[in-house]
Amino acid sequence: MATIRYEREGGRTVDEIAWQAQELEIVGRPNGPAAAALLAAGVGIFVLGLLTVLSEQSTGIHDWLQFKDRVGPLSGKTTMAVVAYVVSWVVFTPILWTRDVGLGLVIVVSSALIAAGFVGTFPEFFLLFPL
Repeated sequence: MATIRYEREGGRTVDEIAWQAQELEIVGRPNGPAAAALLAAGVGIFVLGLLTVLSEQSTGIHDWLQFKDRVGPLSGKTTMAVVAYVVSWVVFTPILWTRDVGLGLVIVVSSALIAAGFVGTFPEFFLLFPL
């Protein structure tokens, strides 16, 4: 514990206690689980964009992704994207559980996956690849 003394208006001095992290028993935790969640989100969004492109290019994939007739292939795309997110989260979490990873690289990779998945959902993009 450290005591900090400073002056207030009127020349009056005041002492305050500043607690140190060790005294409060604050323990730093590894950021691996958060990195796993960010990477898994990037993978899920990338799979959604990829399936959108593939669905527009192939009637076989389009028909396979049509889980519900009333919804169309969107039901399969979103379901498979969620499955990809959950599976990648389950895979990444034990690998990164006790690690302290550089979040800068994780954010760059996740952002690239998210951007690629986002671009894949635009008709201007998936129409560039006619079969």
